[in-house]
This record gives sequence, structure tokens and C-alpha cells, in this order.
Amino acid sequence: MNSSSNIIYKSFKNSKIFFKKECIINNGLKLNKKYFTTTTKENNNNNNNNKNNPKFIENNLFQKGLLTIGSAFVAFINPGRGDMVATLGEMTGGCAIKSMKQKMMLDPIGRQLLKEKPRIKESTYPLNIHLLPSTTFGGAYYRWMKEHGYSPDERTEVRLIQDEDDAYVMQRYREVHDFWHVLAGVRPDFQGEVAIKWFEFLQTGLPMNAIGSIIGPLRCSWNERNELINHMIPWAIKSSKSCVYLMNVKYEDHWEDDLNEFRAKLNFIPYKYLSDINQNKTTTINM
Repeated sequence: MNSSSNIIYKSFKNSKIFFKKECIINNGLKLNKKYFTTTTKENNNNNNNNKNNPKFIENNLFQKGLLTIGSAFVAFINPGRGDMVATLGEMTGGCAIKSMKQKMMLDPIGRQLLKEKPRIKESTYPLNIHLLPSTTFGGAYYRWMKEHGYSPDERTEVRLIQDEDDAYVMQRYREVHDFWHVLAGVRPDFQGEVAIKWFEFLQTGLPMNAIGSIIGPLRCSWNERNELINHMIPWAIKSSKSCVYLMNVKYEDHWEDDLNEFRAKLNFIPYKYLSDINQNKTTTINM
């Protein structure tokens, strides 16, 4: 850790704010019971009449400024620091989060999510998710998470947003991020994350996604940047505008849906990598 990062780390730690890392679709979306999948109830009914986030850490104006600047600096130097990315999102997301909540309040599924506040954790997975075919949404998601060594339990808890509903909107956004990767067919490498940030910014309006969208390409190699600018970003713009508002989707009801059919119901256009397209062309020529 360099000297600048040490300063930021010590400042966050001393202020006790440093913590560990980070549709309108009632159109025929039905739960398929072919595999008898049910989401477990543990941690998945978080009704709470208290309008304050119980995990909220109060901080003054100086601390907010320090957190915003410090998290932005560390996240730029090391994008793998999920805790700093999360802090930046909470510090800068105020207006966007309220807009996201408003869109959820206007939709029956969105209102249900805000009321019940379900969480995406390993403890809320269907008990047989590992048995679902890879052609299903749940099966594809489970294998994607295992392939990349991810767990939804690693997502940072929201601690810097006071309002309970606002905090849940941010938490939900973090926890469905990997669902969007699976629907998009986009890898979680740096190039893929930048493309998803473009998609997420257009869906959510969160400033941290705008920052990542603009700065991210500078850290890519020339070949990665070429595909990103000429193909992935245009895809993100087109797909984000064509699909439903994805914060209003209760993904937990669609584990067993065929992945491509689920995409079609959401009007979600997956990305096709140039390498995959070229490989298919070569295969066709050689046949």
C-alpha cells in the first residue's frame, strides 16, 4: 500500500467509518415450477417500520468530504477495492437513489420489493439451485458465480445512507449487479465492468457509474479500448434503453426461467464478443 493509500486508510479507520469490502414487467413473467425451486425465507423478509437504516453510521460534513474524495482516489488507483467503490456510491448517489426509488414506487413489483426488502444471499438461494440446468437463469447465475469465485455475501452493507428505503435501493442495486452480468453475457474483467458501468449509469443514473464509464477506458489496453468504444458502449446504450427498468424485477421468482426467454421478456439484448463472432464465422467457413 503506497503512502497516499495509507493516509486515506488511517483517516477512514480513525473516523470509524472504514469498513470491509464491497419494470414495469407484469407482462407475462411467471414462475416456472418445473424444478420445484423455492427461495428460502431466511433473511428474505426484512419488513421494518423504522424509517432509519439501522446500520447507518452518522458523519459530519468534513467526514463526508473526506470519504468522497478519499474513496474516489483509492477506487481510481485500485478499482478492485470494493469497499471504496461502495463508499463513493453512497456518498454521491443521493439524488439518483431517490429517483430510482420513485421509479420503483410507481411499479407494483418495485413497491413489493421496497416493502418486503428481500436480500440476495447464499442463504436465500433455492436449495436446489446447483441442480438447475445452465440454460436456466438460476443455473447460469450459479455457475457464473462459482466460475469467478464470487459470493453475494461479499457485497458491502450500506452504512452511509440514513433513510431505510434509500439504503435498500442501493443495497438491492449492488446485489442484482451480478444478475445483470449474466443477462448481458459480459465477463467481469476490467473491460466488461466498464461496459456494465455504462449500462448501469443509463439505467440508474448513479454518478459513480458515470465516473467509471468515463475514466475506465483509460485503463484498458488498445485492443480492449477499441472493442469497448466501438462495440460494447453502443451495445450498453441500446440495451439499457430497450429493456425494462431492471430495478423493478424480482429475480428471485425467475430462477427456473429459460435464460434466453427471460431476456426476451425483459427486452434485454445480450452482448456478443467480437472474438465469439469471429470464431463462429471461422467455424461456419470450415464446415
